[in-house]
Amino acid sequence: MRDLYTTPSIHRGKEPNDTFNVLFLCTFNASRSIMAEAILNHLGQGRFCAMSAGDHAVGQIHPMALATLSEHGVPTMTLKSKSWEGFFGLAAPRLDFIIIVCDDSHEEMVLPAAQQPIKAFWPTPNPATGYGNETELRAAFEALYVSLESRIRKLLQLPMGELTRAQLWQQLMEIGRVTIG
Repeated sequence: MRDLYTTPSIHRGKEPNDTFNVLFLCTFNASRSIMAEAILNHLGQGRFCAMSAGDHAVGQIHPMALATLSEHGVPTMTLKSKSWEGFFGLAAPRLDFIIIVCDDSHEEMVLPAAQQPIKAFWPTPNPATGYGNETELRAAFEALYVSLESRIRKLLQLPMGELTRAQLWQQLMEIGRVTIG
């Protein structure tokens, strides 16, 4: 049996044009993960199917997140705030990647076993906290958009079929370490 960590197993069982499923997670699923979902679906041109959820989903999307996405021409019609619980278990969609976009996650990010999604950490401050006025809030959401779009563009440039699971995980973690802004 071949070593699953050194073979390009992300494509094992996939056709070259198959879609990669990505779940973006954050606490409330109101801005960071929602925006990442929308940006990847917009820029991914069918190569990726992005979803998002929160461990304490509030059920509403922050209006400034929707406004910022709209200002950049990113569709928002299908976005919904939802709990992560629907993405795990027997009826859950198959996930290739889970990207945690909270800035305070304490989960250990290690290369998962084969057949599990590759999990990465892209720490991102919550734009809805710590800002006093509308101008500061708008600037925080714009900074979030710029950061997420930059990281997602780096994700889209990865040669998925050429990287081993370990290399792909390392690249995703490196994308999360890049400071934008």
